[in-house]
Formats: sequence, C-alpha cells, structure tokens
Amino acid sequence: MQRHLGFLAAAPRISTHPDAEMAGPRSRVLGIIKGFKTLNWDVDTFIVGDRVSKKWSAKGSAELISKGFLRTLAVDIVRIGLGILNSFKSSVELKNKVDWVYEYAATLQCLGWIFQHQGIPWILQAEALLFYEAKAERKALVLDKLARWMEIRAYQQCDVLACVSETLKEILVRDYDIPKEKIVLVPNGVDIDFINPKIHTPKRIFSGFTIGFVGSLYAWAGLDLLLETMSELRNEGFDISLAVVGDGAMRATWQNLAQDLGISKYVSFRGQVSWQEVPQYLAGFDIAYSGQVQLQMGKMYLSPMKLYEYMAMAKPVVASAFEDAQRLIADRKTGFLFQPGNKKDLKLALIEAYQNREMLPEMGRLARTEIVNHHSWTARVQTLIAGAEKILEKPSLSEITQTI
Repeated sequence: MQRHLGFLAAAPRISTHPDAEMAGPRSRVLGIIKGFKTLNWDVDTFIVGDRVSKKWSAKGSAELISKGFLRTLAVDIVRIGLGILNSFKSSVELKNKVDWVYEYAATLQCLGWIFQHQGIPWILQAEALLFYEAKAERKALVLDKLARWMEIRAYQQCDVLACVSETLKEILVRDYDIPKEKIVLVPNGVDIDFINPKIHTPKRIFSGFTIGFVGSLYAWAGLDLLLETMSELRNEGFDISLAVVGDGAMRATWQNLAQDLGISKYVSFRGQVSWQEVPQYLAGFDIAYSGQVQLQMGKMYLSPMKLYEYMAMAKPVVASAFEDAQRLIADRKTGFLFQPGNKKDLKLALIEAYQNREMLPEMGRLARTEIVNHHSWTARVQTLIAGAEKILEKPSLSEITQTI
C-alpha cells in the first residue's frame, strides 16, 4: 500500500522556485521530496515560500531582513504570526491525507506540532542551530531568546529528529537535553541525475588551473584563507586562478581582499547564478574548495551541500577536515583534506593538487562513484525511513506515562 508524506516548510525564504536565494535549502527540500517519491511514497507539500510572493525568497531577501533593528524586529513578528496561521492552514489541507509529516525547521515558526496532536508522526529536520546562526552569523534575528526556546522545544517535542551531523547531534544531546534515542543521522545528499558530468557542458572562466567555489559567501566559508594562500602561491610561480559562484554578506570584503593581495585579475566573483547553470560552472573547475572554518560558537556542525555537489560532478575537493569531509573524502584518492584554518596545510594540499593535476580526472571519477553508490537523496531517505520506523516502533515517554 502506498504511503503518504506531508512535507512542511514554514520559512517564507525557503522555496523551490528556481530563483530562490537560499539555494542549499532549495536543493535539500527537492532532494528529500524526490527521495520519497523514488521510494514510491506519495508526497503533498505545504511550503510557505512557494505560496507567497517570490520577492520573499528572491535574491536580496536576506539583506532586507537584516537592514536595521526595527525592520528585523518586524520580520520576527511576522514570522511568529505566519507560523501560527500556517499551522492551522497546513493541518486543514493535509491532515486526512498523510501518514507522516517531515518538517524543514524554521526560525520562530513551527507547523508539525499540530499534526502530532492529531496522531500523525512528526519528523523534524535539524540542520543547524537556527537561532544561533540567524543571530550571530547573519544578524537577521532580534527575538533570539524566544527563537531559541521555540526551536529547542520543537526538537524536544517532535517524534523523530533528522540531524545532519554527528557534531550537531552531540550538541543537541549535551546542551539541550534532546533524547539521543529519537535522533537519526541524515547528512546532506545530492541529485545524482541532475548533478552529472555527462549532461553538462563545462563553463570555464580561466584557461589555466582553476580552483572553484560554489555557495553562500558567509565568514565561515573560509575564502579569506584561500585568497591569502593563493596569493602566496602565485608569488611562488604557481599559475592558479579562482572562480567563485555565489553571493552573500562577505562578497565585497573578499573582493577587496583579492584587490589588496594583487590577485583580483585571477579571481572571478560570478555572483549568484541560476540553478541550471551551477553544474556547468562545476564542470569548469579543475578542483573544488570547501574550506569551512569554525563557527563563532567554536564548533562546525554543518553538512556542506557543496561537498556532495562537487564530487557528484566528478571534481576532487580540497576540504577542511571537519566531520562531513572526513566521512566523505578519501584523502589523496577523491580529494585533499587540510586542517581547518591552517594556511600552511592548505598551501601544501594545493601544491600537491597542482603538481599532480594529471591525476585529478581519475580522482574525480572515483569521487562521483562514491556519491552515486552511497550519497544520493534516495539513499538518504532510505536511511531516514529505516531510522524513523525504528524510533516510532518504541513507545514514547508520554505513552508510557499514560499507560502507567
């Protein structure tokens, strides 16, 4: 018998529209939905970002939110109001149609609780400490104490928590009293059918050896370390260029840094491009960069989507050795790991990649094989369903209490 999933996303900036600014969440939303459908589930969605004006999720929406205290406070209040309204709207629309609901967590908004009260299992995704990132990393939150309370309570109350990394799981269990028994580890994955080197024509920006980066330009992306290292290498005679695809708060700062280092003619900031173009740019890289640094809180718990997309496009990766990269990359076989924030270590990795560039295509082929065999969205959803079913088979604490 076919099973039915309700996919929920309360944040107006999370959208499946092709021009949505938040490309990572868009990819994960579409990937999870595709994974369930591939496994013969029927999926109905309640994605708020697809139901409001495209201006709410389009390029520049993040900057508008963080433009001044009063504007950000107003946005917080709107978030709360929309969360309450959409809880009831989603329930009316989906409650008699779904076996489970899977919710993409949002700041100051939560929808799944109302389904749980109707006896429908509520799976909630934890990909970050949203209240922390919105306040500390993006400056896009005023009511942070309320946001923290709402987010942690949702993690505590949901039936199953789908967590993107072991590091984030440890933080949630240790610091926020989330029962570890309700958590299933579901890192990011990739659409291996679309992110496929066989169907995309490379779009090269530089003719020589090119390092590539795709993603949001926030401080934790570590592009300043790469720019400084690249400057030193060029001064030592290495013909290395950098293509940056994406936008964000640090773009102007990093463009100025490239200018100050005297390498701006070898660095191209392309800005945000359409999702259809991303694989073309990926195909035009010789090697890709994923150099996250520690978040301000002192931990890196993210599961970078770019790692999976790079490797799916048969590109070896130079990556800082955090949890996801260590689990995914076979060092010197499908990529090069370096100690996070360590310029000397990054420099050595780039020199090795440059000097062995004739081996990079074979490393990329092995990288794609790894992704296809183990890290598609279908594989991720299989893990999610198996973990959720195991958790849901066990009686909850509230059920045990009622029985007693």
